[in-house]
Amino acid sequence: MKCQIVFLIVLIASSCFAASVTRNKESKLNQLQSNRIESLLKEHGGVRALFAGRIVGGNSTTIEQIPWIVSLRVYGSHRCGGSIISITRILTAAHCTAGYSAGVFVIRAGSTYQGSGGHTRTISRIVNHPFYSPTTLRNDISILHLTAPLNTKLLTISTIPLPPQNVSAAVGSLSQVSGWGATCEGCAISSVLRYVMIPIISNDDCNIAYGGSVTEGMLCAAYSEGFKDACTGDSGGPLTYNNMLEGIISWGNGCARPNYPGVYTRVSFYRNWIDAN
Repeated sequence: MKCQIVFLIVLIASSCFAASVTRNKESKLNQLQSNRIESLLKEHGGVRALFAGRIVGGNSTTIEQIPWIVSLRVYGSHRCGGSIISITRILTAAHCTAGYSAGVFVIRAGSTYQGSGGHTRTISRIVNHPFYSPTTLRNDISILHLTAPLNTKLLTISTIPLPPQNVSAAVGSLSQVSGWGATCEGCAISSVLRYVMIPIISNDDCNIAYGGSVTEGMLCAAYSEGFKDACTGDSGGPLTYNNMLEGIISWGNGCARPNYPGVYTRVSFYRNWIDAN
């Protein structure tokens, strides 16, 4: 009987030890991924887009060509981009809004220029994803509710359709990324709306650069040689394909660096959450 009890205690202890080792491995892996993203963000002064906007390697355009984009502003300055998904809702990145109250934000819609023209609206409510992580940038998505509806009868203001749940543009699709700002790291921001065309790549290829930090709720777009990308301040803005909102500009290592793709929130992964909020 004593032998049986001792054997049972040893068996239980072994199982607990194995479970502990597994949890420790998972915890260390998650910490490594978090640390990797944190180090990338710190290297470039914080999250991909906080204060200034830029599109690298692109061209200037007019709001009539991209009428769903808005400038998200804090205390009168451009902070991030966003997309009009209904006459009273804007879709952007959670890292653009986390830690702020709705009252400090204003959106400017219907203007080629981020600092003038068009139509402004204040924000009544911010809905950040409940599982948004500022360290891993998972669930980097936010919905802004406007205090008054936008007039989509104007040629300069339009909503953009969203893809169905879990249905995304194919790898290799040439997507459009747009926003306001400079054309290189360290350059002054531009007042004029810009865009760039970049192919969507697979998450597996993207994770070669980012070591597993790119999850199913993210998508990547890049040329391997770099030169074309979104960057600081474009965050929250749209990545589109065939005039469908496929991605939200989120994070990356630098701007247009070779072999470091831009990472975007995958809109189709969150379609049901968006509809519910």
